[in-house]
Amino acid sequence: MESKTNKRTEMRDAFAETLVELGLKYENMLFLDADLHTSTKASEFKKKFPTRFIQMGIAEQNMFGVSAGLAFEGFIPIPSTFAVFASRRALDQIAISICYPKLNVKIPGSYVGIPTSRAGASHNSIEDIAIMRAMPNMLVADPCSNNDLKAIMRTAMETNGPVYWRISRYELPEIFPDNHTFEWGKGVVISEGTNVSLFGTGIMTDFNIRAAKLLEKEGISAEVIHLASIKPIDSALILQSAKKTGCVVTAENASIKGGFGDEVLSVLAEEFPVPTYKIGVRDEFVESGGIEALFSIHKMQPEDIALAAKRMIEKKR
Repeated sequence: MESKTNKRTEMRDAFAETLVELGLKYENMLFLDADLHTSTKASEFKKKFPTRFIQMGIAEQNMFGVSAGLAFEGFIPIPSTFAVFASRRALDQIAISICYPKLNVKIPGSYVGIPTSRAGASHNSIEDIAIMRAMPNMLVADPCSNNDLKAIMRTAMETNGPVYWRISRYELPEIFPDNHTFEWGKGVVISEGTNVSLFGTGIMTDFNIRAAKLLEKEGISAEVIHLASIKPIDSALILQSAKKTGCVVTAENASIKGGFGDEVLSVLAEEFPVPTYKIGVRDEFVESGGIEALFSIHKMQPEDIALAAKRMIEKKR
């Protein structure tokens, strides 16, 4: 599958557009904001539905507690903040008030991973995948493009129970058509290959696509698979691809400690162990800096993925 367009746009715009779309469809949908709607572009929802927009201020723990109460009353609350504040600051409320009773709360985590670079370690969320996938009853997704995000949001609203999805502040090419759909536990084969499997989630799928093109120039056939649904994950597709290629590289815009790569590895370790390398932030915080420079520092560029792929191919031999 090839990218649909070379135009690069930010996910925040798709988030705002889809919020309004869903607001028209679900009259019981409420948006709770932690004083960040101008950053997340949720101000578009506020303009359209002023009585369904609730400004909670910079009080994330309270916001998630209020969301739990609203869900008990039959509303579908969307408490919105930066991912770092949802996964770190308000985790107790999310775990006990939302996940434990399996309440119908939808949580968008904005400004994730490396692209939040200039905000520094205090605002940079690299642990959120690991934290949220460990929460019982929580479903987790990471979109690779605007149409992927829209599809995830639509499916999230149709899903009963807590959902967490990530939103990157990063300009991305569109990979999927406008009618793209998302299903929990299902991945997408972007391009088929025979020598190595490149499993990606979120914005790193685009990096995998670029890495595959670099490998193709060297006569190496890489299979690129996008796994937006991190929990549940598409175990069948992971195993199918790994059995065909014999080695794997995973890529995530997050910490490799307990994240997407470890979810893939848990599948492989139990069913079909193969040489595997995880691309992502190692055991360290992400400091302030330019986005592309930080991707290079943390060895997450397409060239780094291609190099890891060649190393895994050598290992399987």
